Amino acid sequence: MHPSTTRLRWRLPSLDLWLALSLVLGVLLLAGGGGWLNRLVANHMLRGDAEATAQAWVGDLHAILVDELTALLARNAPSAATEFVLAQARHVGEVYRYKLFDARGELVFASDDLGSQAGPAVGLAAHRGSSESAARVLGGQAYVEALEGQPPHSPAFYAEAYVPVWHRGVVIGVAEVYVDQTAKRARYHMTFLLMQAIAAGLVLAAGLPPALLVLRHMRERQAAEARVRFLAHHDVLTGLPNRERFHEALNAALARARRDGTQVGVLALDLDRFKDVNDTLGHAAGDALLRMIAQRLLENVREEDTVARIGGDEFVVVQVGAAQPEDAVQLAERLLRVIAEPYDLDGHHVLASASVGVTIAPIDGDTSDALLNRADAALYRAKAEGRGTARFFDPGMEAAMKARREMEHDLYQTVAEDGFELYYQPLCNLLDGTLAGFEALLRWQRPGHGPVLAAEFVPLAEETGLILPIGAWVLGVACREAASWPVDLKVAVNLSPAQFRRGDLVATVAAALADSGLPPGRLELEITEGLLLQDTKAVLETLNRLRTLGVDIAMDDFGTGYSSLAYLWRFPFSKLKIDRSFVAGMCADPKAAAIVETVVALGRTLGLTITAEGVETEAEVNALRKLGCDLGQGYLLGRPMSTEEMRRLVKSVAAPVMVAAE
Repeated sequence: MHPSTTRLRWRLPSLDLWLALSLVLGVLLLAGGGGWLNRLVANHMLRGDAEATAQAWVGDLHAILVDELTALLARNAPSAATEFVLAQARHVGEVYRYKLFDARGELVFASDDLGSQAGPAVGLAAHRGSSESAARVLGGQAYVEALEGQPPHSPAFYAEAYVPVWHRGVVIGVAEVYVDQTAKRARYHMTFLLMQAIAAGLVLAAGLPPALLVLRHMRERQAAEARVRFLAHHDVLTGLPNRERFHEALNAALARARRDGTQVGVLALDLDRFKDVNDTLGHAAGDALLRMIAQRLLENVREEDTVARIGGDEFVVVQVGAAQPEDAVQLAERLLRVIAEPYDLDGHHVLASASVGVTIAPIDGDTSDALLNRADAALYRAKAEGRGTARFFDPGMEAAMKARREMEHDLYQTVAEDGFELYYQPLCNLLDGTLAGFEALLRWQRPGHGPVLAAEFVPLAEETGLILPIGAWVLGVACREAASWPVDLKVAVNLSPAQFRRGDLVATVAAALADSGLPPGRLELEITEGLLLQDTKAVLETLNRLRTLGVDIAMDDFGTGYSSLAYLWRFPFSKLKIDRSFVAGMCADPKAAAIVETVVALGRTLGLTITAEGVETEAEVNALRKLGCDLGQGYLLGRPMSTEEMRRLVKSVAAPVMVAAE
């Protein structure tokens, strides 16, 4: 809004002027001439009130939407969040309907069906009745008409206020705001009638104008407070209560439960892999999914229960007046079922699931913070145990949650300080015993705790998104180190599925190669079979782009996941790595030996290099050599070693590093 169109402020006249006006008004009333004065003054005040109300309403709408309103008046389609605010704006205070015109006076939005059916080219001049008055409004002057209505289609008395919308000193459109003034007009008329009928009208008239001002400002303040209260306590996207309102509802439920000797259930819900929807379909689809889930949650709880959205994909339910914990179990199972039902997102068939953590008051706590924190701990346990399920809180979860948060803090700190290490495990040619390269393995010496297994911190890094900077760091360090090796040695680096869900993996690999100067053919990227199940089209596209760079792609732990021969011809693999479980059993178990033999033969046929993992005995080396397996990796051939140990080994690369065949 332009500064000149902010909310009107009346300047109170002096006491003498008020007395003079009161005397004149009293004489007119007592003389019986109050009828026309009644209408004259009332209509004048109502027009001024309508103009102030409309300007305040437009100012608040512009303050809430800012750029979105500017885009709408530029005839851009509104977003879902903007549509929600525009829908709510129709019922703010005395405003019951409105229309928005662009700077040319053409209708761009109407708050009701009647307006939306009027056609796309209905102009402001047609609404105003003349082009001159329309031009005046578009020039920055507000205009108000007080009208008689015909209930029930319109209020008995209302005003049409035409208010210019200012943005950075320029009129960008006009708002036609309909203000219901039936109640105010009735109050004005009743006041004047009382003044006329009572002999003490002079005294009453002296105090009436200030009282009307106070009443007006009180109503404006109440309407503004109601708007602020709604926005402060509700989530704009879903319309659900937000975190603050959730705590208020839970505290009230706890107070009632203490009085009645009952229990309260708190269910914390978190969507499983919701980020995948945003990454694959876009944030608009993610927002639509959140609104659908919010609606399903509301439809499956009782009216006295509370459903709130307290985070991006986090919801919480307060269940009151129920038999706990049985009813909490039933509610959790019902919510999991309805969330798992399919969704149609603009033609895309989407499935979703959630995990639920449950606490019961007063058993698990008697404050809202304690109950929510412990519900979160139960929620993380549900996610750790497979997702799509519900878990009740037990005291051990809180300790685990605290330990997890401490590890997460240390992980962030280590990422910020580049505090990781790379170890290198040799890859050897089984036919001649020479060194073929190294696999880079991530190691973490956690401050105050010592070494942490990758299986413990990598899942946490994937969940928090830290795997992305960690993965980029591993690629950069491994490539720079390998660039100093003899040209016949390769380096292998493991990739996380989370790196594929980000669209910059190819750019990250290309940057690591360019920064280090390592030829692409000396870099080998290892992936697991589970990655191929997520989105084969997107994964295939990324792998093909990586192959275009010239790097090799290896399938790690082949045979232990969702092995499919279709993967071997659909995806551009250059190497298969036989899992250590088969290698360890091949000398004692004919079935394991047959699997290894089959994989080696398949690799030869498809032109793939075969690496055996977990080689730990000379018998395994001999058996693999007889089968024609290309490469081996394991403790017999070389344990993971520090950078210094690896460099010493590279210097002596001319000597065989594996045991000789018998």
